[in-house]
Amino acid sequence: MTLIKHKKVELTELFYDLVFVYAISQITTLIHHVHHGIVIPYAFFTFVIALIIFVNS
Repeated sequence: MTLIKHKKVELTELFYDLVFVYAISQITTLIHHVHHGIVIPYAFFTFVIALIIFVNS
């Protein structure tokens, strides 16, 4: 059985993960709230920008 090597995590990595999760949760909240079955253009534009950033990171 192989042993798993533990890697120490930097605080900047944890902060980046926290910011990323918060941003995704806020963007999905924008998309989740539709008005009369239609997503408002601002919410859609914000989602597209965040998706581009997510794919490129």
